Amino acid sequence: MKKIVPVILVAVMAFVVTSAAACTFIFGKGKKKTRGAKGLTSVGIHHTVCFGKCPDYRIEVDRDGNVTYTSMRFCDDTGIFKKNVGKAKVKSIFALCEKYRIDTCREMYENQIPDLPGLNFTLKSGKKKQMIFNASFGPMFLQEIAAEIDAVGKKTDNTWKKVGMPKLD
Repeated sequence: MKKIVPVILVAVMAFVVTSAAACTFIFGKGKKKTRGAKGLTSVGIHHTVCFGKCPDYRIEVDRDGNVTYTSMRFCDDTGIFKKNVGKAKVKSIFALCEKYRIDTCREMYENQIPDLPGLNFTLKSGKKKQMIFNASFGPMFLQEIAAEIDAVGKKTDNTWKKVGMPKLD
């Protein structure tokens, strides 16, 4: 009996140590913390073409208010345009991204109607880049954020500076 007690004690201690290690791994105590949506440096959208003449353009907005509008096909003016709209105008976009935790969205949503124009997101946080494809079939807040980006970043006047031409895929 005296020989069995130390063996049982060692087995119980081994079980406790491995359980603690497993809990740390599963619940992320040792996990590297990410900055989440608050760490976003820029948010971009890409409206893709449809089986018609839907405009094909991209808009990228950063926290400093810099906006890049790239029109490729079926737009009034083709090119890459830049403008600073100010931090105040883009603040609401980043607030929505943080509110809805856009960084937790799936990478791709199933496209229910393939002949409609697509909506894709690009999220940048430092050197990290995250894509969300077919966002129009995802949560409704993605369309809300896209509408805010369109309102701030779509070229509607001649105050934009043309900096180049896009490379078509």
